[in-house]
Amino acid sequence: MKIAILSDVHSNGDALAAVARELDAHRVERIYHLGDLAGYGAEPERCVQWARERTSGGILGNHDAVACGKSEGERFNAPALVAARWSAGRLSPSSRAYLGSLPDRLAVEEAFLLVHGSPSDPDRYLFTLDDAVEELDSLAADPRVRIAFFGHTHVPAAVIRRRDGSTVSVSPSETVLKDGETALFNPGSVGQPRDRNPEASFLVFDTRSRKASWLRTPYDIEASMRKILEAGLPRFFATRLAEGT
Repeated sequence: MKIAILSDVHSNGDALAAVARELDAHRVERIYHLGDLAGYGAEPERCVQWARERTSGGILGNHDAVACGKSEGERFNAPALVAARWSAGRLSPSSRAYLGSLPDRLAVEEAFLLVHGSPSDPDRYLFTLDDAVEELDSLAADPRVRIAFFGHTHVPAAVIRRRDGSTVSVSPSETVLKDGETALFNPGSVGQPRDRNPEASFLVFDTRSRKASWLRTPYDIEASMRKILEAGLPRFFATRLAEGT
């Protein structure tokens, strides 16, 4: 069975629509999201509605928490807080309720864990191999978890704990997980990539072959930028889409 993992859509309806078309083409059977459907972009309601209708489960992101009223955003910088609060004012009551119902972590497909930031802390950014080693050590206490899917950084990543106990970072393009290995996989961001590639990023995982494939797809960036500017949101959120930063 093919499952898709999406993260950090951030109210970018044009990017999400492009990814949705790709998921249909790849005949993905189930879709999961890792949070931050809201924030930054101009179409939070469109993105949350899509997740409600199309996904089989998801996680509460830190921007979602502000948008649904579960957090005041104390750790946010000023522009991010403006956008999250703007999202809150554009969500329907049912969409706010959906975001409010999302958990910090979710076990799916018997062997997978979904989180936003990290297994130990939903707000932790996993950028370094040392950080990943700590998280994989903590996962070792639960032998049922073979893969933890995480987001939050907006950067695709793949870290694998080999059967000999070593931990390696591999290129997030295509990799097959062997028996006895565990991994941390980040699908990258649908709506605001930060790896200097502006194309929307997502991950498809084949549960039979245990192959993870990171995929990129172009979308109408100019349309997304225009919507952000017309909404009166900080210009920076528009310009960074074209730069992938």
